Amino acid sequence: MKNQASAKSFHQKAVIVDDEIDICLLLSMTLHKLGVSSVRAHTLSDGLEKAASEQPMIIFLDNNLTDGKGIDQIAEFRQKSPLSKLIMITAMSGLREQALAAGADGFVEKPLDLPKILSVLS
Repeated sequence: MKNQASAKSFHQKAVIVDDEIDICLLLSMTLHKLGVSSVRAHTLSDGLEKAASEQPMIIFLDNNLTDGKGIDQIAEFRQKSPLSKLIMITAMSGLREQALAAGADGFVEKPLDLPKILSVLS
């Protein structure tokens, strides 16, 4: 599959920032099948630390987290990991334009599924 080859070539490591364990597991398992390792963070502060230490090729960032809004921290994630592709993941479809304007490279609306995930990895 073309998307899988692209993911293996370009996205070797990911950071998943989401307080929903099921979302983290779904993304982690999907990425693993594509040859992408991942680490998970359940808060913004932990996500920022992992983005800085891991320097991933891609960051999946939820909006509603226990310690704040992901959309408000896009610039901070950019500063900590400037080469990462940042993808906002949220059930709030109305945030798409705001997230992209704030510096997100992509936006995926929940619920997540394989085609949505693959579309942002290509």
